[in-house]
Amino acid sequence: MNLPKLPYYHIKHLIAEGGTASIFWGIDLRSGYPVAIKELKIKHIKNKIIKDNFRNFETQLYVYLHYPKPHPNLPRLKDFIEIPETGQLYLVMDFIQGRDLERYIYKEIGLIPEQKALPMFLEILDTVAYLHNCKIPALGINNGLLHLDIKPNNIMLLPDGKIKLIDLGIASRMTEACETTTGNGYGTLRYMPSEQFEKKNCGKYTDVYALGVLLFEMLTGRLPFDHSSREVLINMIKFSPVPQMRSCYPMIGEELQYIVERAMAKDPKNRFQSCEEFALCIKDYMKRKNKISYENNKNW
Repeated sequence: MNLPKLPYYHIKHLIAEGGTASIFWGIDLRSGYPVAIKELKIKHIKNKIIKDNFRNFETQLYVYLHYPKPHPNLPRLKDFIEIPETGQLYLVMDFIQGRDLERYIYKEIGLIPEQKALPMFLEILDTVAYLHNCKIPALGINNGLLHLDIKPNNIMLLPDGKIKLIDLGIASRMTEACETTTGNGYGTLRYMPSEQFEKKNCGKYTDVYALGVLLFEMLTGRLPFDHSSREVLINMIKFSPVPQMRSCYPMIGEELQYIVERAMAKDPKNRFQSCEEFALCIKDYMKRKNKISYENNKNW
C-alpha cells in the first residue's frame, strides 16, 4: 500500500480502517514522538457534507472538548493538514499507548469479571456523559453531543488502567429536545438500536443502548445479537429479547441481567435516560454486592 507523505510527519503503517477514514501510525519529525494520523478516505473528498464535517466540525470539536482544561479520557488534536493539490485532509492526534477493548476481550481475556468490568464501565459512562452534557456554542452544540459509534474498538485501555474514548467521526449535535437524526448512515449495526438504523430521532438513550451492548459484551465475551445477514441482524435487534448472560457465564446474577436489559430496551422510553442514571444503578448494585472487592485492577 502507498503510504501518504506529509510535511513534518513520517507515516510508518496503517493501524485501522473505517468507512470514512484510515488511521496511520507515524512519527512527528520535529519532536520524534509517535502520533496517530487520521486520513479522510479519498472516495469522500468530493462529498461536501463529509468533507466539511471532517474539516470544520470534527477538527474543532477535539479542540473545544479540551477547553478550558484537557479531558483525561478523550484524545487530543495536535495538527490539521490539508493537501491543496489533492484536497486530502488529515487530523494528527496524540498516539495512545495501549490496546483497544475489542482486542482485550477477544484476544486476551475472553470475558471481563464484573469486579474489573464495572469500575472500567463507570469510567466509560462518565466520559460519554461529558459528551452528552457539553456545550460548545461556537459549533452549534447547545445541548450536548451524541457519540453514535460506541463499541470496544473505539475504547482504548491505557497501561495505567485508564480508558480513552476515541473516534468522534460521526458524533452529532443534540437539538433542544435532546434529539438528532443520523443522516450519514454510518455507525456499527451490532451496537445500534432501531431508531438509529431507521434514521429516526436519536438522543442520549441511543448511546445508552450501545453502552448496554458494550456491557453485555464485556461481561460475557460475546455480542447479544450477531449475524452475517444484515436483515436477520436487524430483526434480532428489533424483536429478540436480550439473551441470558448467565448462559455464557453462570456467575452473572439476575440484577446485572436486569440492568443490561433496561439499557437495551426496545422502546427508548424504557431505557436509562442518561449515563448518570445508568451509572447510579450500577453503583447501587456494587454497594449491595459489597462482599466483592470492586477495585479497578490496573494490570491490563
